Amino acid sequence: MPVANITDYAVILCYILLMIGVGLYVMRFNSTASEYFRGGSRIPWLVAGLSSFMSGFSAWTFTGGAGVAYSSGIAVIGLYVGNGLSFLLGYYIFASRWRRTRITTVMEYLSDRFGPATHQTFSWATIVFQLFTSATMLYGLSLFVSTACQFSIAATILITGAIILSYSVLGGLWAVVVADFLQASILLPFCIVLAAASLMQVGGISGLVHALPPAMKTIHLHGEFGWIYLVCWTVMVSFGYNTGAMAQRYFSVENERAAKRAALLCTGLFFLGAFLWFIPPMVMRVLYPNLHAIWPHLANPNEASYVAASLTFLPHGLIGIMLAAMFSATMANLSANFNVKSAILSKDIYQTLFRPRAGERELLIVGAIMTLLVGGVTTILAVMMASRGESIFEVMMVFNTLISISYGPPALLGLVFRRAPWWSGMLTFVTGLGMGMLGEFVFKWTFIEQIAFVVPSAFAVFFLSMLFDGEESPGRARLFKKLDTPIDPAEIRDVRDFSRPVFRFLSRAVAGIGLASLLLLIPNPPGARATILSFSAITLAVAISLWFVPGGGRSARDTAPLVDSKL
Repeated sequence: MPVANITDYAVILCYILLMIGVGLYVMRFNSTASEYFRGGSRIPWLVAGLSSFMSGFSAWTFTGGAGVAYSSGIAVIGLYVGNGLSFLLGYYIFASRWRRTRITTVMEYLSDRFGPATHQTFSWATIVFQLFTSATMLYGLSLFVSTACQFSIAATILITGAIILSYSVLGGLWAVVVADFLQASILLPFCIVLAAASLMQVGGISGLVHALPPAMKTIHLHGEFGWIYLVCWTVMVSFGYNTGAMAQRYFSVENERAAKRAALLCTGLFFLGAFLWFIPPMVMRVLYPNLHAIWPHLANPNEASYVAASLTFLPHGLIGIMLAAMFSATMANLSANFNVKSAILSKDIYQTLFRPRAGERELLIVGAIMTLLVGGVTTILAVMMASRGESIFEVMMVFNTLISISYGPPALLGLVFRRAPWWSGMLTFVTGLGMGMLGEFVFKWTFIEQIAFVVPSAFAVFFLSMLFDGEESPGRARLFKKLDTPIDPAEIRDVRDFSRPVFRFLSRAVAGIGLASLLLLIPNPPGARATILSFSAITLAVAISLWFVPGGGRSARDTAPLVDSKL
C-alpha cells in the first residue's frame, strides 16, 4: 500500500498556513463578544449553512463511518439520510425560532426558559460530555493522518490540536464559518473525484452493486444498522443537530428566512453526501476484503478503509489534499465545538457567576483563553483514547447518545411549548441523563434500547410537568415575547456587514487552491492527469460561482479599510 510522500506533505503545509491565514484575516471582524461568538448575526446564510454541514460530520465520517460502510454496506447511507432529515426538521420548526431568541449562546436561552440553576447544570454537563466527543473526532483525524503518513498517532494528535486551536482562538465564530466554507470547497470536489476514481476500478455503480456481498446490499428490520436502528439514529441526531453548535448557526444569520435557508442547504448536502462519501470504502471491501492483513498494527483496520482508497486510487499531491480534506472535516466540527464551549464558559459561567459586569473587551479576551483551555483538554483526552486503542465509532456513539437524549428533549420542547414550569427542564434533563447512564454503564442497553426507553420517558416527564404549570416567570415571558416577534432589520442595522469582502476572499482563496493543484501535474505520471484536472476544474467552478454571490449592503459602522474594493 503506498504512503504519503514529500509532495503530499508540501500540500498539507500550504493548507495549514491557509487556515492560520483565515484566522488572521477575520480578526478584524471581532470587536465585541457578540461578534466573536455569533458573528454579530451578520454571517451570510450560505456560509452559515455550509458551516453547519461541515460541523455535522468530521474525520469520524471517513474513519468510524467508513468502517461501517466497509463492514455493513448500504446501511450506512441511512445514517446520513437521517442527518439530512434532522436538518429538515430544523427548517420547518426550529431554525426560525432559534433566530428569534436573539441570544449569543444556547445556554442563555435556558436561563430565560428554565432559570439559572438549569442554565448552570446544562452548561457544565454539556462541556464535560462534548469534551469526549471532540476528543473522539480529533482521535479519528489523527488515526487517518498517521496511517497515511506512518506517523505516531499521539504526535499527530498534538500537532493537529495545535493547528485547530490557532485559528479558533484568533478569529472566533467568523474564523470558524469562513474556514468551514473554505474547507467545504476542498472537501466536496475531492470526494467527487475519489468516488469517480473508485467506481472506475469496479465497473461503475452496477459493477459495485454486483460485486458486494449480499449482506451488504440488504437492510434488515432488526439488529445493528437495521431499519429500527436507523429510525432511532434519526431521532437521536434530530436532538443534536438542532441544538448546540448547529443552533448557534441559526442565530448567527440576519433573519428567520436566512436561518431556514441554512437548514435547507444542510438537508440537501447531507442527502447528496450520503451516497457520495461511502462509495470508496465499499469499493475497498471488494478489492481488499481483509484490511487487517495490510495494517495489522491497527486495532480497527476497517476504520482505515477510506485511507486505503485514497492511497490506492489517487496520485501524490491529491493524497495530500485528501489529508487536508480530513483536516477540513474535523477542523470544522472541532472549531465549532471549541467556540460553543468557550462561549458557555465565558458568557454562561464566567460572566454569570464571577463577573456580571464584565465588558465586551474583557469577554473577548476570556473567550480566547477559554477556547485555548477547551482545546488543550480535548487534545489530552484524544491522546488517552489513542493509547487505549478505543473504537472511534463506539466511543462517539456512547457520548453523542448520552448528551443528545438528555439535553435535547428539554431544550427543544421548551422552545416550542410555553406552558411548562421552570423546573420541567431540569427534571427532564436529569431523567434522560440518569436513565441513559444507567442503561449504558449498568444495564448495558443497546443503542435501540437507549432511544426506546429514555426518549419517551423524557418526553413524558416534560409533558406531565405542564399539568403543574404555575405563574409565568419574567424570563419565560420575555423569551416568548421575543419568539412571537419577527426579526426587524433595524436590529442589526448598526452591525458591520462583511458579506462582500468575505465572499471575495473565499473566491480568491478557492481559485488559488484550484490553480495551485495544477502544479501537481509536474511530479505525477501522465495517467494521473485526468484526476488532477478534474479536481482543479471543479474547484475553479466553485471559485467563479463565489465571485458572483451578492454581498450585503454597508451599514453605518462599516469602515473603508474593512470593505475596501481591493478585497
